[in-house]
Amino acid sequence: DITKVGAAVHAPWPQGKAEDKLLTRQSKFLRDSLKAFRQQLGKAKKGWTTASILITDSYQQWKVNVLEWMQEQYKSNGDSFPKAFMGDLKKWVGANVSDKKLNKDTMQFASFVKREVDEVGSMAMDLLMPYDQKAILMDTRQYILNQLNIADIEILKLNDESGEDDEKLKVFAERITNSVTPGRCYLCFH
Repeated sequence: DITKVGAAVHAPWPQGKAEDKLLTRQSKFLRDSLKAFRQQLGKAKKGWTTASILITDSYQQWKVNVLEWMQEQYKSNGDSFPKAFMGDLKKWVGANVSDKKLNKDTMQFASFVKREVDEVGSMAMDLLMPYDQKAILMDTRQYILNQLNIADIEILKLNDESGEDDEKLKVFAERITNSVTPGRCYLCFH
Protein backbone atom coordinates (compact mmCIF):
# COMPACT_ATOMS: atom_id res chain seq x y z
CA ASP A 1 0.00 0.00 0.00
CA ILE A 2 1.54 3.32 -1.12
CA THR A 3 -0.27 5.38 1.52
CA LYS A 4 1.55 3.79 4.49
CA VAL A 5 4.00 6.02 6.28
CA GLY A 6 7.63 4.95 6.79
CA ALA A 7 10.20 2.93 4.89
CA ALA A 8 9.79 -0.74 4.02
CA VAL A 9 13.23 -1.48 5.48
CA HIS A 10 11.89 -0.57 8.94
CA ALA A 11 8.80 -2.80 8.69
CA PRO A 12 8.77 -5.94 10.86
CA TRP A 13 9.46 -9.28 9.20
CA PRO A 14 6.24 -11.30 8.66
CA GLN A 15 5.58 -13.99 11.26
CA GLY A 16 5.18 -17.53 9.93
CA LYS A 17 2.96 -20.23 11.35
CA ALA A 18 4.35 -23.23 13.20
CA GLU A 19 5.46 -26.08 10.95
CA ASP A 20 2.75 -28.58 10.08
CA LYS A 21 4.63 -31.84 10.77
CA LEU A 22 1.97 -33.92 9.00
CA LEU A 23 2.26 -31.84 5.84
CA THR A 24 6.06 -32.12 6.09
CA ARG A 25 5.76 -35.89 6.36
CA GLN A 26 3.40 -36.07 3.36
CA SER A 27 5.79 -33.95 1.31
CA LYS A 28 8.73 -36.12 2.36
CA PHE A 29 6.76 -39.26 1.37
CA LEU A 30 6.16 -37.91 -2.13
CA ARG A 31 9.72 -36.59 -2.54
CA ASP A 32 11.36 -39.81 -1.31
CA SER A 33 8.99 -41.95 -3.40
CA LEU A 34 9.81 -40.04 -6.58
CA LYS A 35 13.52 -40.33 -5.85
CA ALA A 36 13.20 -44.11 -5.38
CA PHE A 37 11.03 -44.38 -8.52
CA ARG A 38 13.68 -42.60 -10.60
CA GLN A 39 16.36 -44.95 -9.25
CA GLN A 40 14.22 -47.98 -10.09
CA LEU A 41 13.57 -46.54 -13.56
CA GLY A 42 17.33 -46.56 -14.20
CA LYS A 43 17.43 -50.29 -13.40
CA ALA A 44 14.30 -51.18 -15.39
CA LYS A 45 14.39 -52.89 -18.77
CA LYS A 46 14.03 -50.51 -21.68
CA GLY A 47 10.65 -50.50 -23.39
CA TRP A 48 8.48 -51.00 -20.33
CA THR A 49 5.69 -48.45 -20.45
CA THR A 50 3.55 -49.31 -17.44
CA ALA A 51 4.16 -49.70 -13.74
CA SER A 52 2.50 -50.61 -10.45
CA ILE A 53 3.08 -48.86 -7.15
CA LEU A 54 2.56 -51.04 -4.09
CA ILE A 55 1.56 -49.34 -0.82
CA THR A 56 0.44 -50.47 2.63
CA ASP A 57 -0.92 -48.87 5.78
CA SER A 58 0.21 -51.58 8.18
CA TYR A 59 3.54 -52.91 9.40
CA GLN A 60 4.59 -56.53 9.77
CA GLN A 61 4.33 -57.72 13.39
CA TRP A 62 8.08 -57.61 14.06
CA LYS A 63 8.14 -53.95 12.99
CA VAL A 64 5.15 -53.20 15.23
CA ASN A 65 7.13 -54.71 18.14
CA VAL A 66 10.14 -52.51 17.34
CA LEU A 67 7.99 -49.37 17.05
CA GLU A 68 6.25 -50.07 20.36
CA TRP A 69 9.63 -50.56 22.08
CA MET A 70 10.94 -47.34 20.49
CA GLN A 71 7.85 -45.43 21.65
CA GLU A 72 8.47 -46.62 25.23
CA GLN A 73 12.12 -45.52 25.06
CA TYR A 74 11.16 -42.15 23.59
CA LYS A 75 8.42 -41.39 26.13
CA SER A 76 10.38 -42.60 29.16
CA ASN A 77 13.24 -40.25 28.24
CA GLY A 78 11.12 -37.09 28.06
CA ASP A 79 10.21 -37.25 24.36
CA SER A 80 13.70 -37.97 23.08
CA PHE A 81 15.81 -41.06 22.65
CA PRO A 82 18.33 -41.88 25.38
CA LYS A 83 22.01 -41.43 24.53
CA ALA A 84 22.53 -45.18 24.85
CA PHE A 85 19.63 -45.92 22.49
CA MET A 86 21.58 -48.02 19.97
CA GLY A 87 23.21 -50.07 22.75
CA ASP A 88 19.83 -50.60 24.40
CA LEU A 89 18.39 -51.58 21.02
CA LYS A 90 21.12 -54.19 20.53
CA LYS A 91 20.28 -55.71 23.94
CA TRP A 92 16.55 -55.66 23.18
CA VAL A 93 17.11 -57.31 19.80
CA GLY A 94 19.28 -59.98 21.41
CA ALA A 95 16.56 -60.76 23.95
CA ASN A 96 13.52 -60.53 21.64
CA VAL A 97 14.60 -61.54 18.13
CA SER A 98 15.75 -65.10 17.47
CA ASP A 99 16.25 -65.03 13.67
CA LYS A 100 19.76 -63.81 12.76
CA LYS A 101 18.64 -62.17 9.49
CA LEU A 102 15.83 -60.44 11.35
CA ASN A 103 18.40 -59.07 13.84
CA LYS A 104 20.05 -57.09 11.05
CA ASP A 105 16.70 -55.98 9.60
CA THR A 106 15.50 -54.89 13.04
CA MET A 107 18.61 -52.78 13.64
CA GLN A 108 18.31 -51.15 10.20
CA PHE A 109 14.60 -50.49 10.62
CA ALA A 110 15.05 -48.93 14.08
CA SER A 111 17.91 -46.78 12.81
CA PHE A 112 15.78 -45.59 9.87
CA VAL A 113 12.81 -44.78 12.14
CA LYS A 114 15.09 -42.92 14.58
CA ARG A 115 16.29 -40.66 11.73
CA GLU A 116 12.65 -40.12 10.70
CA VAL A 117 11.80 -39.10 14.28
CA ASP A 118 14.62 -36.55 14.15
CA GLU A 119 13.11 -35.12 10.94
CA VAL A 120 9.34 -35.18 11.52
CA GLY A 121 8.89 -35.90 15.22
CA SER A 122 7.34 -38.79 17.14
CA MET A 123 4.64 -39.34 14.51
CA ALA A 124 7.30 -41.31 12.60
CA MET A 125 6.72 -44.09 15.14
CA ASP A 126 2.95 -44.22 14.58
CA LEU A 127 1.67 -47.74 14.00
CA LEU A 128 -0.86 -46.51 11.43
CA MET A 129 -0.36 -43.99 8.65
CA PRO A 130 -1.68 -40.55 9.61
CA TYR A 131 -2.30 -39.74 5.93
CA ASP A 132 -3.66 -41.45 2.84
CA GLN A 133 -0.72 -42.53 0.67
CA LYS A 134 -2.96 -43.66 -2.17
CA ALA A 135 -4.68 -40.25 -2.30
CA ILE A 136 -1.32 -38.44 -2.47
CA LEU A 137 -0.12 -40.70 -5.28
CA MET A 138 -3.44 -40.41 -7.15
CA ASP A 139 -3.41 -36.61 -6.81
CA THR A 140 0.10 -36.50 -8.29
CA ARG A 141 -0.41 -39.36 -10.76
CA GLN A 142 0.07 -37.26 -13.90
CA TYR A 143 3.22 -35.70 -12.47
CA ILE A 144 4.62 -39.18 -11.67
CA LEU A 145 3.78 -40.38 -15.21
CA ASN A 146 5.58 -37.37 -16.69
CA GLN A 147 8.60 -37.78 -14.41
CA LEU A 148 9.00 -41.46 -15.29
CA ASN A 149 7.97 -41.01 -18.94
CA ILE A 150 5.60 -43.99 -18.87
CA ALA A 151 2.11 -44.47 -20.30
CA ASP A 152 0.22 -45.83 -17.30
CA ILE A 153 0.58 -46.53 -13.62
CA GLU A 154 -1.64 -48.36 -11.15
CA ILE A 155 -1.56 -47.98 -7.38
CA LEU A 156 -2.20 -51.20 -5.46
CA LYS A 157 -2.79 -51.40 -1.74
CA LEU A 158 -1.57 -54.42 0.24
CA ASN A 159 -3.76 -55.74 3.07
CA ASP A 160 -6.71 -53.65 1.95
CA GLU A 161 -9.93 -54.64 3.74
CA SER A 162 -11.93 -54.17 0.55
CA GLY A 163 -9.78 -56.79 -1.20
CA GLU A 164 -10.13 -54.93 -4.50
CA ASP A 165 -6.41 -55.25 -5.35
CA ASP A 166 -5.88 -58.82 -4.08
CA GLU A 167 -6.04 -60.50 -7.50
CA LYS A 168 -3.55 -58.08 -9.07
CA LEU A 169 -1.15 -58.44 -6.12
CA LYS A 170 -0.79 -62.21 -6.58
CA VAL A 171 1.80 -61.73 -9.33
CA PHE A 172 4.30 -60.02 -7.02
CA ALA A 173 6.92 -62.05 -5.16
CA GLU A 174 6.70 -62.21 -1.38
CA ARG A 175 10.11 -60.51 -1.02
CA ILE A 176 8.71 -57.50 -2.88
CA THR A 177 5.49 -57.26 -0.88
CA ASN A 178 7.48 -57.70 2.37
CA SER A 179 9.66 -54.70 1.48
CA VAL A 180 6.63 -52.39 1.29
CA THR A 181 6.01 -50.49 4.53
CA PRO A 182 3.85 -47.52 5.44
CA GLY A 183 5.46 -44.44 3.94
CA ARG A 184 7.79 -46.47 1.70
CA CYS A 185 6.09 -47.76 -1.42
CA TYR A 186 7.52 -49.98 -4.13
CA LEU A 187 7.46 -49.45 -7.89
CA CYS A 188 7.40 -52.37 -10.35
CA PHE A 189 7.73 -51.81 -14.09
CA HIS A 190 6.04 -54.10 -16.60
